[in-house]
Amino acid sequence: MNKLECIKKAGQAVSNILKRLKKEIKPGVSGKDLDKLARQLMKEQKVQSSSLDYKGFSAAICVSLNEELTHGIPDERIFKEGDLVSIDVACNYQGYHADAALTTIVGEGNEEKRSLLNITKNSLYFVIQNIQPGITTTQDIGAMLEKYIRTRGYYPIKEYGGHGIGENLHQEPFIPNYKISNKGEVIKEGMFICIEPLVQIGDAEVEVSPNKWTVFSKNGYLNAHFEHTVYISKTGAEILTNYEEE
Repeated sequence: MNKLECIKKAGQAVSNILKRLKKEIKPGVSGKDLDKLARQLMKEQKVQSSSLDYKGFSAAICVSLNEELTHGIPDERIFKEGDLVSIDVACNYQGYHADAALTTIVGEGNEEKRSLLNITKNSLYFVIQNIQPGITTTQDIGAMLEKYIRTRGYYPIKEYGGHGIGENLHQEPFIPNYKISNKGEVIKEGMFICIEPLVQIGDAEVEVSPNKWTVFSKNGYLNAHFEHTVYISKTGAEILTNYEEE
Protein backbone atom coordinates (compact mmCIF):
# COMPACT_ATOMS: atom_id res chain seq x y z
CA MET A 1 0.00 0.00 0.00
CA ASN A 2 1.23 3.51 -0.77
CA LYS A 3 1.18 6.49 1.59
CA LEU A 4 -2.24 7.75 0.47
CA GLU A 5 -3.81 4.30 0.84
CA CYS A 6 -2.33 3.85 4.32
CA ILE A 7 -3.48 7.27 5.55
CA LYS A 8 -6.93 6.62 4.06
CA LYS A 9 -7.03 3.34 5.99
CA ALA A 10 -5.99 5.10 9.21
CA GLY A 11 -8.56 7.83 8.49
CA GLN A 12 -11.36 5.31 7.99
CA ALA A 13 -10.51 3.74 11.34
CA VAL A 14 -10.52 7.16 13.03
CA SER A 15 -13.91 7.90 11.46
CA ASN A 16 -15.43 4.57 12.54
CA ILE A 17 -14.12 4.93 16.09
CA LEU A 18 -15.34 8.53 16.49
CA LYS A 19 -18.81 7.61 15.24
CA ARG A 20 -19.03 4.76 17.73
CA LEU A 21 -17.65 6.77 20.65
CA LYS A 22 -20.06 9.63 19.97
CA LYS A 23 -23.00 7.22 20.33
CA GLU A 24 -21.69 6.18 23.76
CA ILE A 25 -21.54 9.73 25.15
CA LYS A 26 -24.48 9.88 27.55
CA PRO A 27 -25.13 10.54 31.25
CA GLY A 28 -23.37 8.02 33.50
CA VAL A 29 -20.46 7.32 31.13
CA SER A 30 -16.89 8.48 31.86
CA GLY A 31 -13.87 9.40 29.77
CA LYS A 32 -12.20 6.23 31.06
CA ASP A 33 -15.10 4.22 29.61
CA LEU A 34 -14.56 5.84 26.21
CA ASP A 35 -10.82 5.18 26.34
CA LYS A 36 -11.40 1.50 27.14
CA LEU A 37 -13.85 1.18 24.24
CA ALA A 38 -11.49 3.04 21.88
CA ARG A 39 -8.67 0.59 22.65
CA GLN A 40 -10.97 -2.33 21.84
CA LEU A 41 -12.15 -0.69 18.59
CA MET A 42 -8.58 0.05 17.50
CA LYS A 43 -7.71 -3.61 17.95
CA GLU A 44 -10.74 -4.58 15.85
CA GLN A 45 -9.78 -2.05 13.14
CA LYS A 46 -6.17 -3.34 13.14
CA VAL A 47 -4.68 0.08 13.92
CA GLN A 48 -2.67 1.48 16.83
CA SER A 49 -3.34 4.60 18.87
CA SER A 50 -1.11 7.47 17.78
CA SER A 51 -1.67 9.15 21.17
CA LEU A 52 -0.76 6.34 23.56
CA ASP A 53 2.80 6.93 24.84
CA TYR A 54 3.17 9.98 22.55
CA LYS A 55 5.59 12.12 24.58
CA GLY A 56 4.37 10.21 27.65
CA PHE A 57 0.59 10.57 27.06
CA SER A 58 -1.09 7.78 29.02
CA ALA A 59 -4.33 7.15 27.07
CA ALA A 60 -5.44 5.95 23.63
CA ILE A 61 -7.61 9.03 22.98
CA CYS A 62 -8.07 12.56 24.34
CA VAL A 63 -11.29 13.43 26.18
CA SER A 64 -11.93 17.04 27.27
CA LEU A 65 -14.95 18.36 29.22
CA ASN A 66 -16.65 21.77 29.20
CA GLU A 67 -13.99 24.43 29.92
CA GLU A 68 -11.25 21.98 28.85
CA LEU A 69 -10.15 22.62 25.30
CA THR A 70 -7.89 19.80 24.18
CA HIS A 71 -5.41 17.07 25.21
CA GLY A 72 -7.61 15.96 28.11
CA ILE A 73 -6.56 12.68 29.75
CA PRO A 74 -9.62 10.39 30.08
CA ASP A 75 -10.57 9.96 33.74
CA GLU A 76 -13.36 8.70 36.00
CA ARG A 77 -15.52 11.85 35.93
CA ILE A 78 -19.09 10.92 35.01
CA PHE A 79 -20.74 12.83 32.15
CA LYS A 80 -23.84 14.78 33.12
CA GLU A 81 -26.72 16.13 31.06
CA GLY A 82 -25.59 19.31 29.30
CA ASP A 83 -21.84 18.61 29.45
CA LEU A 84 -19.72 19.42 26.41
CA VAL A 85 -17.45 16.48 25.58
CA SER A 86 -14.61 16.69 23.05
CA ILE A 87 -13.01 13.50 21.77
CA ASP A 88 -9.81 13.47 19.72
CA VAL A 89 -8.79 10.21 18.04
CA ALA A 90 -5.58 9.55 16.11
CA CYS A 91 -4.64 6.18 14.60
CA ASN A 92 -1.51 4.69 13.08
CA TYR A 93 -1.76 2.19 10.22
CA GLN A 94 1.52 0.70 8.99
CA GLY A 95 3.45 3.76 10.15
CA TYR A 96 1.07 6.41 8.78
CA HIS A 97 -1.26 8.55 10.89
CA ALA A 98 -4.70 10.17 10.67
CA ASP A 99 -6.27 12.45 13.29
CA ALA A 100 -9.74 13.91 13.89
CA ALA A 101 -11.82 15.40 16.68
CA LEU A 102 -15.37 16.42 17.48
CA THR A 103 -17.32 18.00 20.31
CA THR A 104 -20.80 16.91 21.29
CA ILE A 105 -23.36 17.69 24.00
CA VAL A 106 -24.53 15.14 26.54
CA GLY A 107 -28.28 15.22 25.94
CA GLU A 108 -29.87 18.28 24.39
CA GLY A 109 -27.88 21.13 25.91
CA ASN A 110 -28.96 24.75 25.42
CA GLU A 111 -28.88 27.18 22.51
CA GLU A 112 -25.56 28.71 23.62
CA LYS A 113 -23.83 25.33 23.51
CA ARG A 114 -25.45 24.24 20.25
CA SER A 115 -24.44 27.52 18.61
CA LEU A 116 -20.81 27.15 19.77
CA LEU A 117 -20.64 23.65 18.30
CA ASN A 118 -22.28 24.63 15.01
CA ILE A 119 -20.02 27.65 14.43
CA THR A 120 -16.87 25.67 15.21
CA LYS A 121 -17.83 22.74 12.99
CA ASN A 122 -19.02 24.98 10.16
CA SER A 123 -15.76 26.96 10.23
CA LEU A 124 -13.88 23.71 9.59
CA TYR A 125 -16.00 22.77 6.57
CA PHE A 126 -15.92 26.34 5.24
CA VAL A 127 -12.12 26.27 5.11
CA ILE A 128 -11.94 22.76 3.64
CA GLN A 129 -14.28 23.80 0.82
CA ASN A 130 -12.22 26.91 0.04
CA ILE A 131 -8.72 25.45 -0.19
CA GLN A 132 -7.17 26.01 -3.62
CA PRO A 133 -4.10 23.78 -4.12
CA GLY A 134 -1.01 25.77 -5.04
CA ILE A 135 -2.67 29.07 -4.09
CA THR A 136 -4.01 28.90 -0.53
CA THR A 137 -1.40 29.44 2.20
CA THR A 138 -1.40 28.60 5.89
CA GLN A 139 -1.90 32.34 6.48
CA ASP A 140 -5.04 32.19 4.30
CA ILE A 141 -6.42 29.26 6.28
CA GLY A 142 -5.84 31.07 9.57
CA ALA A 143 -7.41 34.26 8.20
CA MET A 144 -10.49 32.37 6.94
CA LEU A 145 -10.96 30.61 10.26
CA GLU A 146 -10.46 33.75 12.34
CA LYS A 147 -12.87 35.83 10.25
CA TYR A 148 -15.52 33.09 10.26
CA ILE A 149 -15.27 32.60 14.02
CA ARG A 150 -14.88 36.23 15.17
CA THR A 151 -17.66 37.65 12.98
CA ARG A 152 -20.00 35.24 14.74
CA GLY A 153 -18.95 36.39 18.20
CA TYR A 154 -16.50 33.68 19.22
CA TYR A 155 -12.76 33.49 19.84
CA PRO A 156 -10.23 31.27 18.03
CA ILE A 157 -7.42 29.84 20.16
CA LYS A 158 -4.02 31.01 18.95
CA GLU A 159 -1.68 28.73 20.88
CA TYR A 160 -3.00 25.52 19.31
CA GLY A 161 -4.10 24.58 15.81
CA GLY A 162 -3.78 22.14 12.95
CA HIS A 163 -0.68 20.51 11.54
CA GLY A 164 0.84 18.41 8.83
CA ILE A 165 0.47 14.65 9.27
CA GLY A 166 1.80 11.47 7.69
CA GLU A 167 4.79 9.50 8.94
CA ASN A 168 4.44 11.49 12.18
CA LEU A 169 1.34 12.55 14.08
CA HIS A 170 2.46 16.18 14.13
CA GLN A 171 4.53 17.54 11.23
CA GLU A 172 5.10 20.87 9.55
CA PRO A 173 3.36 23.03 8.59
CA PHE A 174 1.52 24.48 11.58
CA ILE A 175 -2.04 25.35 10.51
CA PRO A 176 -3.12 28.41 12.56
CA ASN A 177 -6.63 29.33 13.66
CA TYR A 178 -5.90 33.04 13.17
CA LYS A 179 -4.22 35.27 10.59
CA ILE A 180 -0.47 35.00 11.11
CA SER A 181 1.81 37.92 10.17
CA ASN A 182 3.77 36.05 7.47
CA LYS A 183 2.39 34.26 4.42
CA GLY A 184 3.27 30.88 5.85
CA GLU A 185 3.45 27.86 3.57
CA VAL A 186 1.58 27.23 0.31
CA ILE A 187 -0.83 24.29 0.51
CA LYS A 188 0.21 22.06 -2.40
CA GLU A 189 -1.09 18.95 -4.11
CA GLY A 190 0.07 15.79 -2.32
CA MET A 191 0.08 17.30 1.18
CA PHE A 192 -1.73 15.76 4.14
CA ILE A 193 -2.86 18.29 6.75
CA CYS A 194 -5.12 18.47 9.78
CA ILE A 195 -7.37 21.51 10.04
CA GLU A 196 -8.38 21.99 13.66
CA PRO A 197 -10.45 24.98 14.80
CA LEU A 198 -10.44 25.36 18.58
CA VAL A 199 -13.00 27.93 19.65
CA GLN A 200 -13.97 29.52 22.95
CA ILE A 201 -16.81 31.63 24.29
CA GLY A 202 -15.74 34.82 26.09
CA ASP A 203 -12.04 35.14 25.32
CA ALA A 204 -9.14 33.09 23.99
CA GLU A 205 -7.04 32.79 27.15
CA VAL A 206 -5.94 29.25 28.01
CA GLU A 207 -3.73 27.47 30.53
CA VAL A 208 -2.22 23.99 30.82
CA SER A 209 -3.19 21.77 33.75
CA PRO A 210 -0.59 20.56 36.30
CA ASN A 211 -0.85 17.17 34.53
CA LYS A 212 1.07 18.95 31.71
CA TRP A 213 -1.48 17.90 29.09
CA THR A 214 -5.02 19.18 29.55
CA VAL A 215 -5.51 22.66 28.07
CA PHE A 216 -8.37 24.63 29.64
CA SER A 217 -9.96 28.06 29.58
CA LYS A 218 -8.24 30.39 32.05
CA ASN A 219 -11.57 32.05 32.83
CA GLY A 220 -13.80 28.98 32.79
CA TYR A 221 -15.40 29.54 29.38
CA LEU A 222 -16.84 26.73 27.27
CA ASN A 223 -14.86 25.39 24.30
CA ALA A 224 -15.45 23.41 21.12
CA HIS A 225 -12.97 21.49 19.00
CA PHE A 226 -13.40 19.91 15.56
CA GLU A 227 -10.72 18.43 13.30
CA HIS A 228 -10.30 16.50 10.06
CA THR A 229 -7.34 15.01 8.24
CA VAL A 230 -7.47 16.09 4.59
CA TYR A 231 -5.51 15.14 1.47
CA ILE A 232 -4.72 17.92 -0.98
CA SER A 233 -5.54 16.66 -4.48
CA LYS A 234 -5.34 18.55 -7.80
CA THR A 235 -8.83 19.94 -7.29
CA GLY A 236 -9.06 20.63 -3.55
CA ALA A 237 -9.09 19.11 -0.07
CA GLU A 238 -10.45 15.58 0.36
CA ILE A 239 -11.61 14.63 3.87
CA LEU A 240 -10.07 11.31 4.99
CA THR A 241 -11.77 11.17 8.41
CA ASN A 242 -15.44 11.72 7.56
CA TYR A 243 -17.28 10.91 10.79
CA GLU A 244 -20.59 12.52 9.81
CA GLU A 245 -23.52 10.11 9.74
CA GLU A 246 -24.48 9.07 6.21
